[in-house]
Amino acid sequence: MHVVEMFDRSARHFPERLALSGSGGEFTYREAQVLSYRIANAILHEGMGRDTRFAFLSPNDGLAMVSMLGSMRANAVWCNLNLRDTPDRIVDLLRRGGVGLVFYNSMVSEVVPLMREKLENLRSMICLDSRDENGVYLQDWIESAPGIKPDVSYHDDDFGTQICTGGTTGDPKLALSTHRWFSWFMLSLATSMHFSQPPAYLSVAPITHGGGAAALYTLTQGGTVVMMAQPDPDSILKAIEEKGISLMFLPPTLTYVLLKHPRVRDYDYSTLKYILSSAAPIAPEKISEVIKIFGPVLGQTYGQAETGPLTFMSPQEYQEALQDHSKQHRLASCGRQCITVESLEIVDEDDNPLPANERGEIVMRGPGEMHAYVGDKDATADIKRNGWHHTGDIGYRDDDGYIYVVDRKRDMIVSGGFNIFPFEIEQVLFGHPAVQDCAVIGVPDDKWGEAVKAVVVLSPGVSATEEELLAHCREKLGGMKTPKSIDFLDELPRSAAGKTLKRALREKYWRGQGRQVH
Repeated sequence: MHVVEMFDRSARHFPERLALSGSGGEFTYREAQVLSYRIANAILHEGMGRDTRFAFLSPNDGLAMVSMLGSMRANAVWCNLNLRDTPDRIVDLLRRGGVGLVFYNSMVSEVVPLMREKLENLRSMICLDSRDENGVYLQDWIESAPGIKPDVSYHDDDFGTQICTGGTTGDPKLALSTHRWFSWFMLSLATSMHFSQPPAYLSVAPITHGGGAAALYTLTQGGTVVMMAQPDPDSILKAIEEKGISLMFLPPTLTYVLLKHPRVRDYDYSTLKYILSSAAPIAPEKISEVIKIFGPVLGQTYGQAETGPLTFMSPQEYQEALQDHSKQHRLASCGRQCITVESLEIVDEDDNPLPANERGEIVMRGPGEMHAYVGDKDATADIKRNGWHHTGDIGYRDDDGYIYVVDRKRDMIVSGGFNIFPFEIEQVLFGHPAVQDCAVIGVPDDKWGEAVKAVVVLSPGVSATEEELLAHCREKLGGMKTPKSIDFLDELPRSAAGKTLKRALREKYWRGQGRQVH
């Protein structure tokens, strides 16, 4: 089943219900459907469609969302972009992805001439919100396109998405997947979260990444997506109360910012059913704080651009872990295997499944597995070896089936011959009240090979010294795992999905060294 067919079911059942609101305007399901028909017919009129790669470069916006639906309706393949990337990086991704159609917001109009100059496959540049000298205005482009359903057939094995990986350890790869992959992504969310009425989703996370998948999920459920182009904590908290929001998709870092907001306890959150956390594990110390303020609404999913959701931890399970001392260790878990995943295992270096509570690489198999990395046969073969998709994450499964992600395999620090996992240290730092954000990396050291360094962002208006934080770590971790030093920054470099770009943090420390650090 194609995602637009799921959307069409919502439009059939709820034609006059509001599908999209906020930035980009209001659209009922019927209005969004007809506009997507016109966009699809305009694409087909220009000789594009099946296997055409399209992208949109826009903040969260209703028109951008409908352009996505229209392009997918024409059987084009969605290639995501990061609005915050440099022009050169954007052009590189479009070039490597063979993108022929780009929808853009006028705020990035200055990038369009560079795209036209550098991209041989580029056929059409469509400006979503205004008449712009660098492209064609959307309303002009679809003026003569009929508002009727185009005659397009869909097959499960047709390609539907070409998603950039996080780029946390190097240049992003392009994970090519089928319509079946995207449909199973939607089903993973539908079978994990449960609503008594269609959700109202506050679109805060970028719709170019996981936030877009959450928005599409909402539309397949007959819900309303409230677009927020330039979110800030004040606007988010007000919108939950004023718009009756029941679902949000947030990276942990933004959740932490909301927790620190001086007026976070001043609003009514009674309509909120799920704060879905992803991109990185949420610190166990923060979970009880989230529940105290927002209610029992925190859920967590773990997955990748190559796999979609793999696990889910429900609000009820978090509640149980907080209330039952024997289950409190589960606060560090990302949940249990999703029903849509055929097999999820922890394996050793030879890909043999390990028993409970032993650490190894997390691997999966199932319909949510990507098809291939674009233009990289070696990387595809490596990640798919021995019949498994290899996540590159180290973790373990407990006796009750809960999965714990220990760290990225490539982030492991080898210091004095010992393997040290940064994630464990980061969780201890997050437990200090002065720490808003942090990352732990290995830096060159003549004695130890690599030394543990923490990079910390302090909470606004709060102070803490290096020695104070080191003492906090020493008490919880002992001497070997305690960082040797701490640097303080105003913010950490992050991907659009909210993942810390540790390669960017390492770069200045390893520059000029004789070996490559992954």
